[in-house]
Parts: sequence; structure tokens; C-alpha cells
Amino acid sequence: MRKKLSALVALFVAAGVLLPTAAFAATNTSLSQVINPGTLTINIVDGTGTPVVSPAVAFPTTTFSFSCQTQTATFGTASQKVKVSNPVLSGVKVDINAQTPASDNWTNGSETYSYKDAAGSGCTNGQMSISGGTFTQTAGANAPTHTLPGGAFSSTSPVTLMNNTSTTAWEGELTGYTLSQKIPAEQADGSYSLTMVVSAIAQ
Repeated sequence: MRKKLSALVALFVAAGVLLPTAAFAATNTSLSQVINPGTLTINIVDGTGTPVVSPAVAFPTTTFSFSCQTQTATFGTASQKVKVSNPVLSGVKVDINAQTPASDNWTNGSETYSYKDAAGSGCTNGQMSISGGTFTQTAGANAPTHTLPGGAFSSTSPVTLMNNTSTTAWEGELTGYTLSQKIPAEQADGSYSLTMVVSAIAQ
């Protein structure tokens, strides 16, 4: 009788090992999301934020003079604002310079004068300087640390309109810069033009 019971117990244990185990599905799931850093952009826009197709700044008409003259104009008006979008969390420098700094001048056919020659306090050949300016932040939780240096054009170096050194994402507008151009004495009459380029550089 003892031998039969032992055999029965052994058979029952073996049967228990062979029973199938239940499979449970996982209740957690892994989500993913990629946020790209965006692109640093700069544009000249009107009052509605639409890019201006052909932005321009006109200095007042002047008259031939036997003396050096200074004429001023405003760069960055309500209808032609410099808009900067900086989503890349880096500092930004906004510069302005002639399209071809090494050779460009105010030009009217064969007649020219300079925008970057400091000789004679700018009166000998002509020199332009930039002053003032206003930065207005339009987006971004934190205000960028910045300066509005301005200054006079010299050699091939640009003038910096804004120098932002903080690693903050922001959008903003630059307005109200005063352009001052020295015109050499006895400069020939005519309609002169000069092409300038505004650029934003991450730093």
C-alpha cells in the first residue's frame, strides 16, 4: 500500500510540471518624439510680418556743395523692419555691409564716392556710420542679453547692428537705426546707389 501511494504522488507531481503556464501581454508602451532645433533666419518685413520684396532706404535729396556734407536716413522703419528668428539656443550677431565690401562704393555711372573711408573724418572720400536702433522681442520666454553697437564702416569690416551673447531662443525686430553719410566736397551731381546686405551669424 505504501508503494502504491508513493507512485501516485510521483505521478501527480509529474503531471503538475507538464501543465501549461499562462502568457501575459505587456501593458506599458514606449513613446518617442523628435524636436528639431530649427533654423536661424533673418528678413526685412512689413508691419504684418510679410517679407518686403525690394527693401530700400532713401536719403534726402541734397545739392552740390563746395563743402563736405552729412546726410541722414532711417534704417528699420515700421514698414521695413529687420526680423530675426533665433530658435537655435545660441548667441547671434546681426551685421550689415556692402554687397561686395572690398570694392563697392556709392555709384552713379562712372562717378563714385566711398561709404567706408575714414580719411579727413570721413569727408575726404566719404564714410557712413550707424547709430541708435531699437530691439523689440516678439517671441521667446527669456529676453536675450544684447547690445546695439553700431559704428562707422571702415575697410571691409561690417557694422554690427545687434550682438546677442545669451543662449536663449527668441524672435525679435530691429528698427530705428540712423544712417549718417559723409559726402565729399564737390561730389558730382547724379543719382547714386549702394547695395547693402544684412546677415545673422550664430556665435
